[in-house]
Amino acid sequence: MKTTTPTTQESYKNLIQKAQNLTLQQDRLQASQVLIRAIQREQKHSPAHKELMKALEELTTVFYTERAQSAFVAGESMMETKPREAIDSFVEALRLEDGNVAILKTLARAHLFVTECDKADGYVRSAEGLNPFSPEVILLRVQVLGCSKNSDGLEAKMSAAQSDLEPVMKIARGVEIKDLARRKEYKRAKTLLASWETLAPGYPEVLFWKFELSRLGGGVVERQAAVQYSQACQNMTARARKSFNLDVELCKGKVAVDAYLRETGLKPSSSGQEPPNDG
Repeated sequence: MKTTTPTTQESYKNLIQKAQNLTLQQDRLQASQVLIRAIQREQKHSPAHKELMKALEELTTVFYTERAQSAFVAGESMMETKPREAIDSFVEALRLEDGNVAILKTLARAHLFVTECDKADGYVRSAEGLNPFSPEVILLRVQVLGCSKNSDGLEAKMSAAQSDLEPVMKIARGVEIKDLARRKEYKRAKTLLASWETLAPGYPEVLFWKFELSRLGGGVVERQAAVQYSQACQNMTARARKSFNLDVELCKGKVAVDAYLRETGLKPSSSGQEPPNDG
């Protein structure tokens, strides 16, 4: 019987080279489609799969022009303080470089930050077409479903994408818990919170939901968690804030928590200053 020599390694390396050549021609869509098809043929977690995934991430987010990158960086610097102006900068960057997944992800995140679920959804759809395997893109889909209060879709996505979400699970869990709390499913939310606390000890939003679920669910209110949350947000360094930049809900509860602490006679945070804007 005739046997054939496997050529998988040569094949995937050739496809990466083809995608890189297409990138040099600024044809991001074709480059991504070549890699997506190749990834779908490879066994998950194999060396070929990992290299193809890495190439897809790099080639869909690389900037072709300095002008687009400058507009993008300008938008990032305004995300927390001037989100509307940040969105304008990101839109300009996208106009210069249509299909750049780095810009699409950040535009979606900016719209989620100001609770514009439908607009965020459009950018996530575009990003999914170019890199559906990106944990950040999958997280954005979860965040859009949470923003839209689509509980069935959220549960289905969380279940189907468990392993893909692993690198960003500490953020995805918060979306899930917020949705359960909205539906008054406090018992399920507290069970998830316990595992979340083990997964991400010291994460500000864990402290927020520890307090919030105790307040909503009746019983003893976790006032110490509220104090710790307020202080964590108050004293957060620029470096720490950057490490949490995928979380569009980060420290949004501080105003309400501080109001509660003042009403109950506890000091909201370690100083009377406003939280730093680290841009």
